[in-house]
Amino acid sequence: MKMKLSKIALAVAALGTTPMAFALTPAQVAAGPTTYIWLSGASAPTNAVFRSVMSLCNGLAGNGGANDAHMYLESSGTEPGRSSGDRVAYACTMSSAAGSLAGKKVVVYHTVEGGSFNAYAPHLSMAGEPNPNGYLPGNIKRINNLALLGGGGKCAAGGAATTSVTLNGVAYPIGRYNNCSDTVTKTFTASLKGDASGLPGQSYPDGGFSDTEYAINQQNLEIALSLSSIGEEVATNIGQAFGVVASYPLYLQLQKNDVAAGVLAATCDDGSPTAPNLTPACQPSLPAQRYAAIAGLGTIGSVDGSLFGGPAGSVVNLVRRVPTSGTQSASNLRFLNKPCATGLSQGALDPARATDSTATAIVTEQSGTSGVKSALNTATGAGQFALGVVSMENTPAPTATTDRWAFVKLDRVSPNSDAQQRAEAMDGSYTFWYELAAFTAGGSVSPASPSAAALITAVSATLGESDLKGIFATPVAGAGGPTSKGARLGNSCQPAVQ
Repeated sequence: MKMKLSKIALAVAALGTTPMAFALTPAQVAAGPTTYIWLSGASAPTNAVFRSVMSLCNGLAGNGGANDAHMYLESSGTEPGRSSGDRVAYACTMSSAAGSLAGKKVVVYHTVEGGSFNAYAPHLSMAGEPNPNGYLPGNIKRINNLALLGGGGKCAAGGAATTSVTLNGVAYPIGRYNNCSDTVTKTFTASLKGDASGLPGQSYPDGGFSDTEYAINQQNLEIALSLSSIGEEVATNIGQAFGVVASYPLYLQLQKNDVAAGVLAATCDDGSPTAPNLTPACQPSLPAQRYAAIAGLGTIGSVDGSLFGGPAGSVVNLVRRVPTSGTQSASNLRFLNKPCATGLSQGALDPARATDSTATAIVTEQSGTSGVKSALNTATGAGQFALGVVSMENTPAPTATTDRWAFVKLDRVSPNSDAQQRAEAMDGSYTFWYELAAFTAGGSVSPASPSAAALITAVSATLGESDLKGIFATPVAGAGGPTSKGARLGNSCQPAVQ
């Protein structure tokens, strides 16, 4: 039965204002018994997944018991999905809200390197996928065994910091260790399940979440094996919005274009290539067909800055993601109709790759969103046009040296007209959004543990409960959080219907 966290009695909500009883430290993890779960895949819902797991823990989200939740972050951020790195872990003792996991000390490893397809890739490798195009990465990393952390300058060597995380409107303290760069690499082949022990949740991932469903990945990457060969997938009915981002020089040029067209007031053209006018009233628009011209293989050869109204012969940077990225799949769907218009109908366009770069159209392929942001910042510093796609969970925080990029309107509809960066998508005016899919490994080759399957089911049922940027529940989800007017019904190729 779908858990409705918004309906959990908050009789013990006062726990959120009291000090944390104790963190589930490496020593406590090592003392056992401990249940290990490993999630992999999309980076966009990282924070939503983390918060959904936390909502199942003792002492959090109105649950009884002592709060011992703790997080281990690869980088210097404040919680998973917020400048935390591609590999994190979090741990707690589960409450009765977690069903069969109640009372268990659970460690969740979460890896988001390489994009959405890594939810499936390890299992395809272990199942013997031919992989003719080389899209299966072969290995991925996770935070090292928590029982080994602590000493030697590793992340858990000193006292923990604390992050205040709001769940169901109540703030709770959660212990935090940063700079957990001590990772372990797991390699997957038809004869090796990560390592010799072959343990789900430790040697290989149990499953994870993808920005688009398996069928989209399978067609885009020409994967032979069917989904049933490696496990099962369910639609979460949770929407994730995406947006086009531009370097500051391009942002200013698009403003000039809209001022000339009478779409924006003349006062909007009062900035510079390093400091454009970023007020919402002066947000410029980019026609989707213009983005398609630079994103498509068949047209990139004729692209230079004049496509956007700049000087002929000037450089344009397409900062795209790697083929295994869910964000890249979303971009292909929205701008190139790929893979939806394949088969007898034709019409799909192939995406431009780094090898298709020219002297005036430079394509780079970034493994993560952080790489996209960095490349946009570099382009701003060089005075060049640059653009790409990121999920709407991202919010630029402009400074003199970082986040020198901004979202633009797409076909004159803003993706971030509201603080949560999703209102127009939820209303149906902004169509660049798709629904997350949850994957659980199964079968005889690399099955998830029963505990992991239970957790993935619980998280899938509660993702819509958190009020997060760029993420929302569709009417089909029946969640207690913000709900959109339309749904794709688990099919990315289907237009949203109301």
